[in-house]
This record gives sequence, C-alpha cells and structure tokens, in this order.
Amino acid sequence: MAMSLKQLEMEVKKLKEQVAEGAYAKNYLDIWKLMSLYSHLYHVGRNAEVPTLFAQETPGVTMEIEDSGVYEGIESIRRFWTEVFDVNRMQRSPGWLAVHMTANPVLEIHRSGTKAKGIWHSHGYVSMCRGETYKQNVCMGKYIVDYVKESGQWKFYHFNYRIAFMCDLQKGWVEKPIVASIAGNPMNRPDKPTTYHMPYD
Repeated sequence: MAMSLKQLEMEVKKLKEQVAEGAYAKNYLDIWKLMSLYSHLYHVGRNAEVPTLFAQETPGVTMEIEDSGVYEGIESIRRFWTEVFDVNRMQRSPGWLAVHMTANPVLEIHRSGTKAKGIWHSHGYVSMCRGETYKQNVCMGKYIVDYVKESGQWKFYHFNYRIAFMCDLQKGWVEKPIVASIAGNPMNRPDKPTTYHMPYD
C-alpha cells in the first residue's frame, strides 16, 4: 500500500531527526576523544604535541591553566607547551608520574555542529623526586573548554583549567591546598594576566 503524502512527510521528518541524533552523538564522542587524547599526551610526556589539538586557523584561540595567565594565539600556546611545560626541563626522573584525567563531561553542541562548549571534572596524581625524596601530590579541578571544528576535526578554541587544589598526599587540601604555581615559573610569559584563580579555601 502506497504512503500518503502526510505519511511520507512524517517519515522524512523522523529520518531527519535520526540523522541529527546520530550527528550529535558522533560529535559528542569525537570531543570526548579529543579530551582523552590530551590527557594521554600529557601523561606520557608528549607535551610538544598538545598544541596540535588547538585550533590552527580560527582567530581568537586562547589557553589559561591554573595561575598561568592567558596565552593568546597558537604560537603563544605552542611556546607554553614547549618552554614552560618542556618535559626535558621539568626535572623528570625515575618514578615521575603526571596524570590529569577528564571525566563527567557536560557538553553542549551548537546546532551547526561546528561549535561546542564543555565542562569536565579532572582529578590527577603527580609524583616526582626532589633530591633523595619523593613528593606525591593529588589534584582536582575543572576543564572549561570551547571547541571549534576545523576541516571536520574538533579542536580546542578557548581552553581553561581551573584548579581546586594540588596538595601533598599526606597533608591533604585543607592544610595546604596549593603546593605549586605556574605563575612562579620564570619561563611563564603569558599575553595577559590570570583571569581566574580561586583554589580551595
């Protein structure tokens, strides 16, 4: 039995909704994959590759991590990851560990499928050797990120990490919530001052 025009219209509408849902799900997973790749690159010390995850062609790309200040433009962001967070200069030693996970995403994807916003909880673990002593830290914060799609690939557009605490494992975040500062790093030369730094108090 042939479809009526009304039935056909309803079927087309249903198919369009399914296609839109599928596109949304793919974008959601692709953004999640981007955040996961960032986390893995940082973990294994491939910091110089992190700037490739940022928008290369879209004007206005920025990054701010903890109290680093704001880095504007892809060249400034590349300088941060190859100088400030240079793995060869960060006193890496046997037993070094730096893991910053990304979890509990809340993502909003624009209907165009080319822009998105996301918030992620991040907990992390750090161990490093200072002289004869190993230091163990734990941290918690949130990534607040705007994304943009370039040539079909999701990229970081505005990348912010808001730290809640980075503390000594034994003492905890109540006694001393922050034990490190990017702003205190002599290599840190942002384009603008820090806009937000409110750790646990």
